[in-house]
Amino acid sequence: MRKKEGRSIRSLVNRRRSRRATVYMLAGETCGGKYFLPLLANVSSDGLLLECPSGLEMPRRHDAVVELSLPGVDEIIWARCQLVRESSHGFFRRRALRFVDISPLHRKQLHMYIQRVCGLC
Repeated sequence: MRKKEGRSIRSLVNRRRSRRATVYMLAGETCGGKYFLPLLANVSSDGLLLECPSGLEMPRRHDAVVELSLPGVDEIIWARCQLVRESSHGFFRRRALRFVDISPLHRKQLHMYIQRVCGLC
């Protein structure tokens, strides 16, 4: 197995314990008092991965509030998140966020969406 900066690729891929759904849609993110529309690359019941152009000036904050409008989910899902890691990937900057405050209803709706997208329903 190849190593990347002292870590195996497997450990980089499997950081989240729960199943991820690849989505590629816009998400709303409030960070440092400013509102952004990054690309939601994937989502799990524990967190999400956001991508934005590298040149976009975003505050270097460790917390954010995200809003997700997912297909087939009637409500906008809101969650307070904590930055887990940030990296550059080509032209994009990736931000992995973990949910730290999300309502039980929104977590359940998110879980049902992920099951539906991954074909587990």
